[in-house]
Amino acid sequence: MNEPLVSIIVPVYNVESYLSPCLESIQRQSWRNLEVLMVDDGSTDGSSAVCADMAVADPRFRLLRQRG
Repeated sequence: MNEPLVSIIVPVYNVESYLSPCLESIQRQSWRNLEVLMVDDGSTDGSSAVCADMAVADPRFRLLRQRG
């Protein structure tokens, strides 16, 4: 039986100091069949770079950028 895909949406806006622990916690979850959509709504801090690094490191993570 196939496991269903679970989608996790992480809203991102100037949360650089909280973002790495949040994304790393999601990454460590035991449920493996998931996708993580990180939606950056025009951050002006380093949040977008943190998301981009995670998207490179783990193919389940995708960065979507929007203008603020």
